[in-house]
Amino acid sequence: MFESQYNDEMEAEVMRLEAKARAVAAGHPEWHNACISCQCQLEKVDETTCETCR
Repeated sequence: MFESQYNDEMEAEVMRLEAKARAVAAGHPEWHNACISCQCQLEKVDETTCETCR
């Protein structure tokens, strides 16, 4: 049980760090996430593209 919870927390942290890296790469370090394609701001960290680019 502890291992499963730890894995879930680490997976969420990796997604958060990847999202932050996309925002920094888009030139907006103050954002939490950015779209891979058009580099617009995304609100959720578990998304990689915006509605327009999907």
